[in-house]
Amino acid sequence: MKKVELSKLLLASAFLAAPAAALDFDSLPSVKEIVSQAKTAEVSAPAPSARQDAKAVKEWTIMVFMNGKNNLSSYVISDMNEMEVFGPTENINIITQAARMKYTPPSNPGGYPGGGYDDYPWGGGVVPHPGWPNPYWGGMPPMMMKGGDTKDASTDWSGVRRYLVTKDGENGSLSSTLLNDMGTVDMGDWKQLAEFGKWVKANYPAKKYMLVGWNHGSGWEKGLDLFPVVKGISYDDESGNHISTPQLAQAIREMGGVDIYASDACLMQMAEVAYELKDTAKLTVGSEENEPGDGWGYHEFLARVHSNQTNLTPDVMAAAAVQGYKAFYAPKGTATTQSAIRTANLVGFRAVLDRWVDLVMQEDKKLATDARAAAVGFGGAGSKDLTHFMELVHANTKSAALKTQTVKVMNYFYDHVLVDNATTGDKFKKAYGLGVYLPGWSFDADYNELSWAKDGRWDEFMQWLTAKDAAPAATTAAR
Repeated sequence: MKKVELSKLLLASAFLAAPAAALDFDSLPSVKEIVSQAKTAEVSAPAPSARQDAKAVKEWTIMVFMNGKNNLSSYVISDMNEMEVFGPTENINIITQAARMKYTPPSNPGGYPGGGYDDYPWGGGVVPHPGWPNPYWGGMPPMMMKGGDTKDASTDWSGVRRYLVTKDGENGSLSSTLLNDMGTVDMGDWKQLAEFGKWVKANYPAKKYMLVGWNHGSGWEKGLDLFPVVKGISYDDESGNHISTPQLAQAIREMGGVDIYASDACLMQMAEVAYELKDTAKLTVGSEENEPGDGWGYHEFLARVHSNQTNLTPDVMAAAAVQGYKAFYAPKGTATTQSAIRTANLVGFRAVLDRWVDLVMQEDKKLATDARAAAVGFGGAGSKDLTHFMELVHANTKSAALKTQTVKVMNYFYDHVLVDNATTGDKFKKAYGLGVYLPGWSFDADYNELSWAKDGRWDEFMQWLTAKDAAPAATTAAR
């Protein structure tokens, strides 16, 4: 591996314009081709979807677990309509388990005085994709109402349904094939997610599988704690349950694993989440930051799938999701993040990072706390961008050994872990694709239950970083 020059550590704004593979790092040979295919600006209109044969083994089956039993209910309809603009290709199935509930008054799950932890201004600001309400709005914005406007019987329903997505172009109705009306199902139960995956694989088999977790997301979690909404995914307001990070891994393991796990949810592209999934999903796609209320632009994603249907490797499929997300938000001027990473190489990445951590803990703690304060952060999960944090440490340390190890960690990340990264807006020019737990307050002991903490040194690092230094011993002043 060639050495990285210091100037290349300062990853700067070029990262916004080009994905990781375009940088002058040792890069995986296939990535440039992948990204050039996935980000094609002009996408030709696809041919009408072919008639689906449920038992035929397709190249891909995309499963979307859409938990709208909360204040995202109306987005179930809008996102499925986006899927129907292009629909699947001849060699792809798209299956959704879609859940909606009737309107109920929104809660304030952050539990903090004056608002939830995603306290964004309404009117020119971002309504994040947990979409937690700000009490100063005087009510929920119309787009966030749980009931939402309905146009016909295909969109005027509640409960849990499974659909085979089909193409219908641009209209407000759901034309997809209703496979099963399941009535009341707990979408916050990881066992239900596992059952969905097993059912899809039995009925819509494929060579490769992609699972999309669609709902509120808040990073890692072991289980319920003082603020149970702060970490996890798939919150069901009817049951009060949600899926923790270890439970997410357990669900995917029970369904036999997937090639890609993607989160259409906030804050889920963290090292802790991806590492938990390393044995069950080959790639993860997700956002370091809160997603806007619209979440993914599924028509932009599927447009790129259609354009690359003769070469839909897992890397290409993941890059299509990342670049489709960027294409959806860039014209709006919205600040967003989205990336794709390989989980299999996270064990090696963690090993070189552990050596880096040990060197940092030999430094004055102020070096690390200053870097933590300045690093790009993401709302609600105590999460910061890992690469930007390391970049700041590198810039300010005088240790040659620490500088050298920083280069090694960054090279490993770009060579072996990152597939693609895309940001929009100036705010996230320094968001390089993977968040990590870097709290500015006390260490959460639940963190020790994560595989990332059990196998590595980051938990010790966080305990060292957040520990309160002992007060100096009292002395008697001389007269």
